[in-house]
Amino acid sequence: MSSSNSFAGVGIFISAVKSSSFTAAAAHLGITKSAVAKSVAQLEARLGTKLLHRTTRRLSLTPEGAAFFEQAEGALEQLRAAEDAAQSRASTVRGVLRVDMPAAFGRRVAMPILLEILKNHPDLRLAASFSDRVIDPVDEGVDLCLRFGELPDRSDIAARALGSQRLVLCAAPAYLAEAGSPASIEDLQKHACILGSRPDRPASWRFLDGGGRVRAISPPATHLLSDGEVVIDMAVAGFGLCQVPESLVHLHLERNELCAVLPNHSQVRSSFSAVWPATRTILPRVRIVVDELVRQANAGVFREPSTAAIL
Repeated sequence: MSSSNSFAGVGIFISAVKSSSFTAAAAHLGITKSAVAKSVAQLEARLGTKLLHRTTRRLSLTPEGAAFFEQAEGALEQLRAAEDAAQSRASTVRGVLRVDMPAAFGRRVAMPILLEILKNHPDLRLAASFSDRVIDPVDEGVDLCLRFGELPDRSDIAARALGSQRLVLCAAPAYLAEAGSPASIEDLQKHACILGSRPDRPASWRFLDGGGRVRAISPPATHLLSDGEVVIDMAVAGFGLCQVPESLVHLHLERNELCAVLPNHSQVRSSFSAVWPATRTILPRVRIVVDELVRQANAGVFREPSTAAIL
């Protein structure tokens, strides 16, 4: 067996362990479940030992598998770092850029910028995912993440701040005409609320209280969605209130398709950043995108407009 196939088998084994199932590993790697199982079986046969216990629900490491996983993960990361360092010395921006973005922000704001970068660098290819789930770029092998909110304090992650957005509470005029407009934060408990679903932490909205302090509340989860763009679409369709960064709804506000609610309390800002693995030398394909995002941020592209329909 060639060394490239051997290393591929190790990478698939590591992904299966982290995912705790062949099915999840297959989805992450973009291959079939049977291909994952076959690769792990071939690795076990080559090593002459059983690495994983398989059950119908999950995978677990054997003692030999645990020892191999610990050493193999570090070794494979060193190989990737060496590969990245070699690529970083290349003068041409090339290769596959793996980017993960929040759904609504990625589609409406970031993608036009990325498409322009692709036009200027024909050797660059894009592998984009759109998710409001906060992923770990180190564990999931993503070159770059664009994220709203506070970032974890970790030495293996690098980040560049791109700005901040005001979080706007809004609803369609038709919904407010029927349900009434909330007069206080407490009134939100009586309303239909459309929440973004995030498995890493409970859904919450943030406001300024009467003393100017940031207050997080857990509104009623009338509708719970994992796609921020669908959250906005449901609000426009009159299904309830939502809270999102202003840049994502400013056109709806200007067209009176949505109205801002509780504007005096809706002054909390959410930072957004470009995030990438610090354990790797920054690649030219990552640097070119980060530099352009910073340039766009300095030019005010990410700032929300000052005008809005307020009720």
